[in-house]
Amino acid sequence: MPKVGISRLGVCLNAILPAAQFIGADDLFVRSCCGRADECRPGDLFVALIDAEDDGHLQVELAAAAGATMLLVERLVASDLPQCIVADTRKAYALVCQALAGSPCDYLTTVGVTGSHGKTSIATLLESILAASGKRVGAIQSLGASVAGRSMTREPLVWTAPQLSYLLARQVLEECSHAIIELPSHCLASHHAMGLQLDVAVLCNIRRKHLDLHGSLANYRQVKTRILQQLKTAGVAVLNADDPICHQLLPELTVPCLTYGIRQSANVQGEVLEQAWGEQVIMISTGDDSIVVRTSQTGEQFLEHCLAATTTALALGLTLPEIARGLEQCHVISGRMQTIQCGQSFGAMVDAADQADQLAVLFKTAKFSPNGRTICVCTHHPDQTRDHRYHLGRIAERGANLVVLTGRHTALGEVDYEPFHQILDGMKHPGRAQVIPDRIRAIEWALAQAQPGDTVLVTGSGHLPVTTAGDDRWEVTDVDICQAFLYEQAKDTSGDDDWSNSIYSIEDYR
Repeated sequence: MPKVGISRLGVCLNAILPAAQFIGADDLFVRSCCGRADECRPGDLFVALIDAEDDGHLQVELAAAAGATMLLVERLVASDLPQCIVADTRKAYALVCQALAGSPCDYLTTVGVTGSHGKTSIATLLESILAASGKRVGAIQSLGASVAGRSMTREPLVWTAPQLSYLLARQVLEECSHAIIELPSHCLASHHAMGLQLDVAVLCNIRRKHLDLHGSLANYRQVKTRILQQLKTAGVAVLNADDPICHQLLPELTVPCLTYGIRQSANVQGEVLEQAWGEQVIMISTGDDSIVVRTSQTGEQFLEHCLAATTTALALGLTLPEIARGLEQCHVISGRMQTIQCGQSFGAMVDAADQADQLAVLFKTAKFSPNGRTICVCTHHPDQTRDHRYHLGRIAERGANLVVLTGRHTALGEVDYEPFHQILDGMKHPGRAQVIPDRIRAIEWALAQAQPGDTVLVTGSGHLPVTTAGDDRWEVTDVDICQAFLYEQAKDTSGDDDWSNSIYSIEDYR
């Protein structure tokens, strides 16, 4: 990631941090800054960040030796360098990064999206709506950063202050009019997004998630609602009226707010009119206006996402016909209820669901045939707690006829079976589940069991790569594995050795 320092002229800290105390200077003029002592370069402002593992105040000498010429700290340190003392260096770092990037939010119509579930789907739908209406859109989300649908970076998104400011500045340089930013809870908790100013802040739901990070549901709620503090003067909040915690927040809000919902009374409401495998017809209503939309994904949860995107687009001044066109043009959201259609006689779907409540919604929504079985690939990963895995196993057993447990990646070396045992603890009949640590083999097994009318759900990874293949180490996802296996099965059935030669064989991934 390039260093933060896009502004040619630099910035004065006194203008950005008026409450700061200066030692050794009346003000500090900054052209670039760095939050890691070992990465400082000559002339940098070194920001002494404090987190659970490290205290940057103990690395001031290292930063000075690397070339830092000024310090941003929370307490006075023993150094000859001039110091700017603030209450929280994380907040100050985010503000300085945005200022050095040229305050990109001043030149963009910005939308921030947060919530326990659905951020990526809502952001992708909104991006499609804005693009269909002729807007040039930049997006920063878990699927990657992009401009007008074109990827901006191959580096993984970690939502740090310098990364956010750099990507937004790039979007300004690419002449974007709108920016959509996913804001996960760890980004809000660490104040990395502090410098963002939003035209619309979307809070889609608050569930019992990431409590290992935040400690309690009350703390988690407090972190999520920070997004509302970053609205511009004329900014609008968009909340899910059907979500209990969001509904409780409504009387407390001091900013303009629009709501959406299916069951509760809201500014924008919707209902499912028709539903089939891989598509549904929905009606969206606001006031006396309504419109019918055909979407390529199904279920009430997806309807919620459509309503959130619609409400946000209305807040930005778009019309219902423009919104409907954008919703219908969004055919695939990578790794989110993504149907796999390779001519097979059963349903196959890839979804990122890795929590019990997400899995329960998926079982309710995704059913290829009412008489067919459900076969589920259930995934463990290191971020899950023991309690989390227990409930995952309980829901998986209730919702699926066959369950195969696997890891998020292909199995390399010795396998730790403890996470599998923790999932099995939630099952009444653990002996009926298959444990296949190697993810590729697990997906193959699930697809091989499927009969006409069955539904195979591959969950827990979504769009994320699960392995690499070939000399170029290209990234392989669950979708790639499913397609390779199903196309190979179709080739074997047809007996045509030349059939679909352009498709990689499943052997290429093993």
